Amino acid sequence: MEIKIIDSELNNKISHNGKIGLILLATDQITLYEFDAILKDTGVLCFPSRVMMDSVELTPAVLMAIKNELATATKTILPGMTLDVVALSCTSASMTIGEDEVARIIKQSDSKREIKEVTNPYSAIKNACEFLNINELGVITPYSKEVTQGILDGMEPNIKTISAATFNNTNDNLVPSIHPDSIKDAVIEMAKEKDVKTIFVSCTNLNICRYIDELEKITGKTILTSNQVMAWDILRLANYKKPILGFGSILEKER
Repeated sequence: MEIKIIDSELNNKISHNGKIGLILLATDQITLYEFDAILKDTGVLCFPSRVMMDSVELTPAVLMAIKNELATATKTILPGMTLDVVALSCTSASMTIGEDEVARIIKQSDSKREIKEVTNPYSAIKNACEFLNINELGVITPYSKEVTQGILDGMEPNIKTISAATFNNTNDNLVPSIHPDSIKDAVIEMAKEKDVKTIFVSCTNLNICRYIDELEKITGKTILTSNQVMAWDILRLANYKKPILGFGSILEKER
């Protein structure tokens, strides 16, 4: 039997505004759920991989060990293809390993292809604060006090934390189960402090993005979250400028 060769048109319609490598922790249940909503219809598409962890308990040692998995995780994302941005989707791991080291490992993971830009939520919150001309934050995390303190210390001296609170839940399999009402209540309570003008909810595994608009209306404060600012930074680096509605005021602004 003769097999016919069929002509085809090559025309990328699904990721025409950007191919994004998204490195998730093995325990991450929330980032893709929130990104599917934020990036819908943008033509910016995420291609995920995952890194294994020594434990579901997010201690500094466990977070540091993720460093050894980054190159392999990056290589599994569209091998041989140029990526517009690669993002490590973990605020605390990026802080613990160091954002410059994360970027170095990812960019050098494969000499046969180009990775144009690298980001993570820890870099993104600092970039977002600079963009919004913010130098003070209230911070809410699910982490241990030790990991939370590392986040606060790492943002100084440019960003001062004037209020901090944590759910103190170190098991990353349980963090996604923290009810959105509990997170919303924590944000609303912190917003009662008159000196707190902006609140950062830190952790990509917290289910909160769909409630940011509601919280900004209730509190009159600017609300930033790990996945929201990471999505904002990805769009900025991919040169996508159109406003995105429904996920906080920062995404409504031209990047």
